[in-house]
Amino acid sequence: MIKLLNRYHIQASYSLMVIALIILISVGCQKNNQEGDPPPQAQPAAASVAKADYNQTKPDNENNTQQNDTSTSSTTAIIFSNKTTARYLVQEQLLRLNFPNDAIGTTKSVEGNIKIDSNGQIDKSNSLMQVNLGDLKSDSKYRDRYLNNKTLETNIYPYAKFVPDETQNMDWPLPVSETIEFNLIGDMTIKTTTNRLTWIIKCSNDGSTITGKATTEFTFQDFNITKPSAMSVVSVEDEIRLEIDFEATID
Repeated sequence: MIKLLNRYHIQASYSLMVIALIILISVGCQKNNQEGDPPPQAQPAAASVAKADYNQTKPDNENNTQQNDTSTSSTTAIIFSNKTTARYLVQEQLLRLNFPNDAIGTTKSVEGNIKIDSNGQIDKSNSLMQVNLGDLKSDSKYRDRYLNNKTLETNIYPYAKFVPDETQNMDWPLPVSETIEFNLIGDMTIKTTTNRLTWIIKCSNDGSTITGKATTEFTFQDFNITKPSAMSVVSVEDEIRLEIDFEATID
């Protein structure tokens, strides 16, 4: 009986040892697996590196775009010199003459500039031409006083202003050493009235200076201007012709 108990005790102890060994091996394997697994952040870290590389190259592309925008937005200024002359021409019939003639008034009080970008588009907000109407002089002081005081009221509205915003049939940059013809279109203001007006331009360009003539015409009614009326004047035609002989520098 005692031998049987001892044998059972030995077998039980052996079984406990085997179970304990299995548990230790299992725990060890789990620990090794936990220590050997790569951190879960490994793949996101790689994605972060790729994102960082993209961000490093992106500013270069943006800089290139900004440089392109700068190059396309560069402007050229055409500045009118003091050698520019403006004149009006209106056909009239005077009482003392048997035939009609042109009343002509001129002035050198012309100033302004036109800014054009690299695509040939006018920068309207920075372009303006204006003529001092009070400085217009003709062959008759009486006519000049009448125009200043009654027709144009130059003490209140001293300037005729033209703001260009469009061209037609203009090559840009302007060709050098040849005659150039194109239309310049914009808003003309005389006194309190503004109307669209087209100037016909004929000029030449030597690379630094543009010289030529600009012409247009409109009626007294277009700008709500009252026709001159006097005892010495039989009639005045409806059309007013404007001419500008200009010289302008290219900046």
